[in-house]
Amino acid sequence: MIKKYSVGLVIPAHNEEAGIPAVLEMVPDQVDKVFVVANCCTDNTVAVAEKYGAIPINATKTDPVKEIKRLTDNRGVDVAVELIGLPQTIRQAIESLAVFGRCILVGLNDKVVDIDPYREMICREAEIIGSADHLAHELPTLIELVRRGSLDLSGVVSDTIALDADAINKTLDRLEGYGGDLRVVITP
Repeated sequence: MIKKYSVGLVIPAHNEEAGIPAVLEMVPDQVDKVFVVANCCTDNTVAVAEKYGAIPINATKTDPVKEIKRLTDNRGVDVAVELIGLPQTIRQAIESLAVFGRCILVGLNDKVVDIDPYREMICREAEIIGSADHLAHELPTLIELVRRGSLDLSGVVSDTIALDADAINKTLDRLEGYGGDLRVVITP
């Protein structure tokens, strides 16, 4: 809790069983409630989120925005971190915001998302912030840490494939369809 505010965090997820632990472990202590919204998951995202202390919301069984509002006494959350990039999950993140809420967009997409500036942003004095999950100049350092064994990615990498056009194209097709193998490493 920060002063008189209750800080809630919304994390939309799609088949993030492998990746959600790392995200949840980085949540600062000032966050009072973490909601993981499982969108069309076919893995154990809900169970893993609950195991790590988050409040899981299964979006296939309930309206996640209504559930977040219910669980926050109709207040909404102060921060929604959108990691998927689907128009639907971006909308959910924005709609779940409290007054003065901040929606941080990390997930990539090539779709236009409609926003009602007056109702959703101006009246609530809310913000939308774009954030890259990494900077290009950080990649060589990260690669070196992995090469030396200083950074263990085994818990977040879902598959390793060869540097082969067919294998890469099949993986890209699955990614485009939001299928499994969301964190794939290509090896020479």
